[in-house]
Amino acid sequence: MPYLVLARKWRPKTFDEVVGQATVTRTLRNALASGRIGHAFLLSGARGVGKTTTARILAKALNCVKGPTADPCGECDSCREIAAGTSLDVQEIDGATNNSVDQIRELRESARYNPARDRFRIWIIDEVHMLSTGAFNALLKTLEEPPPRVKFIFATTEYHKLPDTILSRCQQYDFRMIPARDIQAHLRAVAQGEKIKVSDEALARIARAAEGSARDALSLFDQVLSFSGEEVRDEDISALLGLIDRELLLAASRSVAAGDALGLLELVERLSDYGADHRNFARELILHFREILLLKAAPDGSALLASLVPEERERLRPLAEAYSEEDLLRILEVLTQLETDLRWAQDPRVTLELALLKMVQMRRLVPFAELVERVERLAAGGPAPRAAAPSVPGPVAPSRSAARSLASVAAPASAPASSAPASSAPGVEPASPADGAAGILAAMIGLAATRPSLAQPLRGAHARLDGETLTLDVAAHFATLVSEHTDDYRELARKAAGRPLKVQVGVAPATEAEAASAPAEAKKRRLMEEAAREPAVQEALDLFGGKVVEVRENKP
Repeated sequence: MPYLVLARKWRPKTFDEVVGQATVTRTLRNALASGRIGHAFLLSGARGVGKTTTARILAKALNCVKGPTADPCGECDSCREIAAGTSLDVQEIDGATNNSVDQIRELRESARYNPARDRFRIWIIDEVHMLSTGAFNALLKTLEEPPPRVKFIFATTEYHKLPDTILSRCQQYDFRMIPARDIQAHLRAVAQGEKIKVSDEALARIARAAEGSARDALSLFDQVLSFSGEEVRDEDISALLGLIDRELLLAASRSVAAGDALGLLELVERLSDYGADHRNFARELILHFREILLLKAAPDGSALLASLVPEERERLRPLAEAYSEEDLLRILEVLTQLETDLRWAQDPRVTLELALLKMVQMRRLVPFAELVERVERLAAGGPAPRAAAPSVPGPVAPSRSAARSLASVAAPASAPASSAPASSAPGVEPASPADGAAGILAAMIGLAATRPSLAQPLRGAHARLDGETLTLDVAAHFATLVSEHTDDYRELARKAAGRPLKVQVGVAPATEAEAASAPAEAKKRRLMEEAAREPAVQEALDLFGGKVVEVRENKP
């Protein structure tokens, strides 16, 4: 006996077996039960969603010996002949090859005769939009007032191409794309009937690849079974259907969350070795981050999470906690643009790499609401709230090794290091204790990196260490500012040296060039000093990591 493909073997035989079209089947069942049966039906929708199958079930329901009934028996001669396509009273016509005026005229003449045996003469015209304009016009009168024992069932994937004169004469039923969870459940029933061992994750991936078509899903499943036999492994799905390995998608999302740019570049290299299509990877990554967003936004038990198997939810949950909703929205926006860009990219690999690196950089952005809150606090005269350290930080204070390097380079080689430990400030990695004025100054600059308003005067300053007193000679326009923040600088010096130090402020001697332009420069320095002393300016410098570069005097 020749092999029968799954799409035909498991074609629904009753309304209850139709997958994902509950609204259509319920309406038809109620019409049959109540006797409110129209003479022309139009079934429209995408490919593989059940239009022709429903048309055949409707024909059986109309001509079953127990009918008209919402539950055809499937055993009488009429039901079996309709299912086999051999019924004399139910004719299936392909609109693409029977689209001429003469062929429709023959149909119209045949409609005048009574059925050979069954209750109704039924014409099922598939892809009815392919009929010519003349053929539609020839059908109009018969379609509007057919003989009492004639029914028409039309099916089309391009509803918009049908004339309004045809639409107005039919009961219209729109078939929707089938949800992935319904396709997955259907595939599970088929797998059990065929005694196939396959995981829920593998079926879920086939269902997603089918893009709403039950027939496509069964065709893909047939292809997988041809390779795997009675036991389907998850890796077989990726190899045969060209789908991206889930591990690669997880590696990509984890690298973005961790700010691992190198890891992402290495992942693209793995994609190239794998032979994966870059645009296909972008599409799969969009679906992957969408799942993370759904897990982030939807509560447990929500229908939105029904397509995620429990094991996959647990793998994605840490990622959902690592990302904010703003992060995920920005990432999805980049990925959707990437999918478009890859259509025309001359070098798809570079285009993909740039998009992934952009996603890493976006993770460093401070949420807009938080920036607004800080600015409002500054405008109100209060201190700006300190932001929590991001999971992927931007520029921060030097690490222990970096601060140690600064101190060791600036300090004299013979200077002994203190063994007293430096205390830690919250969120700041302290430098190793350093002696020597230059070493202490370098470490202070490193420790003040998180507060640019304190670090700026130290750059270009000179330090002198006399016993336990550290003298900082700063530019003249910074002298007052440093004096006002002596406590802050004393704390920085204590951390840098590993022991308490007194801090004095001196003025560095002016250079010859500075002396030559003294009047103008003195005024500029005075204005900058006044601006730098303003609390709001200091908070802004610390908030945005900036420095004062120019001051303009308001003139009345």
